[in-house]
Amino acid sequence: MAASNVHEITRRLDALPTPGLLSISGHYWGLLAKTGFGWAMDSMDTFVFIYLGLAPGGWGTDLGISPTSQEAGLLGSAAFAGSLFGSFLFGQLADLYGRKPMFMVTLLVFMAGTLLCGVSDGFATLLVFRFLAGFGLGGELPVASALVQEMVPTSVRGRIIVILESFWAVGCMIAVLLSFELVKYVSWRVIFYISSIPALYAIVIRLYVPESPKWLASVGRMDEAEAIVGRIEAAHGVVANKDDTKADVAAPEQSIWTNLTQWERVGMLFQGEFLSRTIVLWTVWTGISFSYFSIFIWLPLLRASEYNINQSTWEMLFIVFWQLPGYFSAAYIVEIFGRKLTLFVFLIGSFASALAFGYVEASQWNLLITASFMSWFMLGAWGALYAYTPENYPTNIRGMGCAYPGGVSRVGAIAGSYIVPIMLGA
Repeated sequence: MAASNVHEITRRLDALPTPGLLSISGHYWGLLAKTGFGWAMDSMDTFVFIYLGLAPGGWGTDLGISPTSQEAGLLGSAAFAGSLFGSFLFGQLADLYGRKPMFMVTLLVFMAGTLLCGVSDGFATLLVFRFLAGFGLGGELPVASALVQEMVPTSVRGRIIVILESFWAVGCMIAVLLSFELVKYVSWRVIFYISSIPALYAIVIRLYVPESPKWLASVGRMDEAEAIVGRIEAAHGVVANKDDTKADVAAPEQSIWTNLTQWERVGMLFQGEFLSRTIVLWTVWTGISFSYFSIFIWLPLLRASEYNINQSTWEMLFIVFWQLPGYFSAAYIVEIFGRKLTLFVFLIGSFASALAFGYVEASQWNLLITASFMSWFMLGAWGALYAYTPENYPTNIRGMGCAYPGGVSRVGAIAGSYIVPIMLGA
């Protein structure tokens, strides 16, 4: 019966009209703004930490940590190690207790770790606090993706998820400005304090972002699910006929999913048709995570002996800016050519542009252009992957299905962020 409840909620959401820019209504643009802000702040923190270590007057200089040392590699990978554990834990909790409360908890944990980084007095404490921030980060991104994905019509779901992912680029641009410009005027510790301010955003989420109606329906809370969908329909000018929309309500104790143990729920990812999907998704996530973070976390150091991109904040901003058209182009074509083909095209483009960046003659425009193409294609690939992943799993295990690939991918991020500074210093 729980499955019929979810089907009914899905039917009503899919019947919504899709007016507006990119066929996305004002209601869903508002949802994107509320959830995307947290996404941008996560990105900002990921990059501001490393870039502050590379900038003159940053924590690298203050704490005596060389940017090409093993310590720098460990600090660069600490947040991703935390993400590895956070994604697994919060993915399960999101399926058990709901998307919205876990979205709030992960954001608060993430911001607490960032705030504490500002009081670090050495390598050890900075390492611990970065791990804590990553623990929250690893849970927040997939939970937010699942929350938004379960509230939108199927016809524009992929496009909306890609646009949500585009907020990552906004956060990255803010990180560049904070790390290479603001640090000229205030301490790196103050910048960490500033970065922790978005914890207040959790209050906005609590007040204005509803729980996933599909998750509510899947655990038998159909009255709450119908109330949320009713408000969404009203925002789109749709008047629902209660006689047509009333579904059989499965009480929580009647749902076979709520009676499964933790490990039985995890095991569902590796049974039947889900086994091959899980293996492929985990592999793709790990590969793209290794490539993206090993390049963009340490971008100011790459080929620095030939031409130092880091010498100009505006050059870094120029490169990062091209992540936005990468996302938006993916958002446009993902609903036309499908998730798989879009992902394939952007992955091929990522490979070609990364190869070009490594081998072109070192000059300002050669490196700026090839790095910009990397931004375009790699972030477009990320967007397509975020849109593709949730659709491979049913509502009842979608939180884990989204979180676990992101968690496993942190192995690639850990490896890339750790070895690059050591290789450059060899």
